[in-house]
Amino acid sequence: MAQGHLRKRRFPRLRVEQPLFIEVLEERGPQGFSRTCSLGEGGCSFRSEEDIGYLSLMKVCISLAGHVVTADGRAVYQLPQDSGGYEVGVEFLRVSSEDRQHIRQIVTAPSPR
Repeated sequence: MAQGHLRKRRFPRLRVEQPLFIEVLEERGPQGFSRTCSLGEGGCSFRSEEDIGYLSLMKVCISLAGHVVTADGRAVYQLPQDSGGYEVGVEFLRVSSEDRQHIRQIVTAPSPR
C-alpha cells in the first residue's frame, strides 16, 4: 500500500489504495468498484474509467482495515489520466461520526518504516 501525506487541505489526506464502491445518484449513473488514490476525513479520490460529472452526487463505500466506511459525497474535480479514465475527487457531505473517526485513525496512524 503506497502512502504519503498530501498538503493544502482542511483535513489531512493520505495517499492510499483501498477498495471502494461508488454509486452515482442519478438515473443510470455509473456505479462500480475502484480503488482510492487518497483518503481523508473530508473526502477521497479514486480512479474511474467513466466520466462521473462535476458536482455529481454519489454514495461511496470504502473498505478500511476490516470496516466499511460509507459516505455521501459529490465530485469536486475530475482529471483526465494519460493512461485513460479519470481521477475523481470527492468531497464527503455526510459521514457518520463513527466512520469519520475510523478514517481519522487510518490517516493519522504513524507510517511503517
